[in-house]
Amino acid sequence: MKTFALVCGMGVVVVYSTLLATGNQPDARPLDLAGYVLLAVAALGLAWLPRDPVAALVACAGAAALCFVQGYAYAFWCAPALIAVFAAIDAGRRAAGWAGAAFLVAVPLTGAIAHPSADRLVGVVIWALLVLVVAQPAEVSRARRDHTAEAERRAADAERTREEEALRRAQEERLRVARELHDVTSHTISVIALHAAVAAEAVTRAGGPPEAAAALQVIRASSRQAMTEMKTILGILRPTAAGAGERQPQPGAAQLPALAGSAGLPVTLEVAGARRDLPPVVDLAVYRIVQEALTNTLRHAAATRAAVTLTYEPDAVRVRVEDDGAGAAPASPGPEPEQAHARGQAQGHGLTGMAERVAAAGGRLSTGDGPAGGFRVDAWLPA
Repeated sequence: MKTFALVCGMGVVVVYSTLLATGNQPDARPLDLAGYVLLAVAALGLAWLPRDPVAALVACAGAAALCFVQGYAYAFWCAPALIAVFAAIDAGRRAAGWAGAAFLVAVPLTGAIAHPSADRLVGVVIWALLVLVVAQPAEVSRARRDHTAEAERRAADAERTREEEALRRAQEERLRVARELHDVTSHTISVIALHAAVAAEAVTRAGGPPEAAAALQVIRASSRQAMTEMKTILGILRPTAAGAGERQPQPGAAQLPALAGSAGLPVTLEVAGARRDLPPVVDLAVYRIVQEALTNTLRHAAATRAAVTLTYEPDAVRVRVEDDGAGAAPASPGPEPEQAHARGQAQGHGLTGMAERVAAAGGRLSTGDGPAGGFRVDAWLPA
């Protein structure tokens, strides 16, 4: 609708102004059929502005140039061409817009050179200034719009970066919580379930109170239920997690004797090499690797004993956990759900978390059957 109004308005302006100018310029060519056609083309060319401002510029500037060359009276038939110049530059078609502006100045300049006179030269200068006054604001408008678009793009990029950073931090925290929940709570609950079962059998063999045996069975069943629910929670926390760092002091190699003593089965601990303080990340990784390995031994390996070896090398530390259990091959299904797999194929995220810790510390991890049977976890960490 705006374009239609513009075309109609400019059509009235160019025709009426030319009719008036023809009466005041006796030397001008009278407005004939060809003149009306050119004026119509000049006005109708604006209809292309929304779709193709360059095409509109070609039509309007060409009609204006022909009106000048044919000697029609000077009037507002150049106005549509000026509008098209502004629209082309403002739309980002700068080369075409400025070429059109130069063309509009070159046509009367050529006439002034062919027929030199002071009036013609003054008219060309005034006309060139008028074209410049139209083209330059178009450049300002285009530059302002481009600047605004660039600022909006940068703001959108910054917002997207903030959202991605927040998501990354949330994922890191989810992984940290999942790892600590698995490493700490899972180990403790496994020990509770095992000792509750042993205590229940001891009470039964000793002919103790049935209430005590029943209570121990409840503890055992509740512990197993807690383990099942914890695995569900870990499945929710882990899917999008991609690694996280530790944020508070954690246990390390110094706590390994206490960990071995509370493992729920006989564990021997051997330390080789000169003891020294380890970097916090490595120190924590050593503890968590042993903790996870002993937990898996207790839950999945059907082992009777385990051995932990911590070796201090000149530029690294090596931790090895071995047991005499079923090894990595699938074990025969038994009455206990948690014994349906050997540790190498155990359900859960223990070995995944162990590998993540070792990788985060820049070390190497290998797991699998030991040379004399059972299962072995061997981690090398630079320190």
